[in-house]
Amino acid sequence: MMLAHALFTLALAATPPDSLLSADSLLVELRKGGYTIVWRHTATDRTVQEPMDYQNTPRFQQRNLTDRGIADAKAVGVLFKARGIPIGEVLSSPMFRTRETAEYAFGRVEATPILRQVDPSPEQLRLIATEPAAGTNRVLVTHHFVIERNVPGIKPGMVAEGEAVVVRATGGDGLRLVGIFKMADWQRLGGQADNAAAPSSGGHAVPLTTGHGVALANRPAGSPAPNAPLVIPATLETPKNVAIAEYLKTFNSGDAARMRQFYERSVMPNPARTMEERMAVYDRLKVELGTLSIESVEGAETNSVVVKLQSSAGRPVTITFNVEPQAPYRLVTISFQMMGG
Repeated sequence: MMLAHALFTLALAATPPDSLLSADSLLVELRKGGYTIVWRHTATDRTVQEPMDYQNTPRFQQRNLTDRGIADAKAVGVLFKARGIPIGEVLSSPMFRTRETAEYAFGRVEATPILRQVDPSPEQLRLIATEPAAGTNRVLVTHHFVIERNVPGIKPGMVAEGEAVVVRATGGDGLRLVGIFKMADWQRLGGQADNAAAPSSGGHAVPLTTGHGVALANRPAGSPAPNAPLVIPATLETPKNVAIAEYLKTFNSGDAARMRQFYERSVMPNPARTMEERMAVYDRLKVELGTLSIESVEGAETNSVVVKLQSSAGRPVTITFNVEPQAPYRLVTISFQMMGG
């Protein structure tokens, strides 16, 4: 089997790329749809050494996005929106760094273990070679080895963190490399998007911060934020608080089945409230609030964590999470306080 995989990889690598488009030309082409963007996750904390088995690896043992990685992912999403790039299916590997790269950029993602498989396979190639829905582009957020071993003309070391290749299906499981977005391209094109937006926005966005109790955004209270991404600060990525981060992501997803699974897994049972009652409250809050973006976090080192947020409906929200004092650190209570509206 390993020999078959090796021959499979060599056959792909031997296919030379056609003449590649520049990054500027790629953006023009992407507006038409019909392409797949295979994106290596953005910058990570490379001091962390993680096991290859992602299946049971908790977040704190994974190599996660740095602040720069978060900013880069968001910037790509802003660029694509500013240039009118239609994005359809968004898939990623199950690792936090790939899922969150997609979430920060596009606000949604579906994870698949196929995009984490170390050894290439026909199934993996078929996934990459799937044609997008008409008028859209697909985004696959994955790892360097998946790109190197499946995309013709890409060799080890050619795609750094945050860089992406654009491919087009050629029928069957065939792929044609169309172009590459390097980090210098993202930075240059992102700067152009900032400059274009500056007259109406009054300047560049204030950088996000992740300090204890420090605001993560700078906008007037009560102002609508329909497209604000959910930026998770480092204080909510600790083992004790990771359930809070997962709750907020699940809330924003709008996926009732996913929320039910979260309650069953990460919230302590309450004899006074049935699961159906909890789900009814979630459904009501989702309708009233839309999506949430974090403004500040207080008490992250205690068992009572207060998160101040802004809803896309324009209503400030404060959620108090009471966390179980010992592992597995389930949530004991989740209390909402809303103003306005």
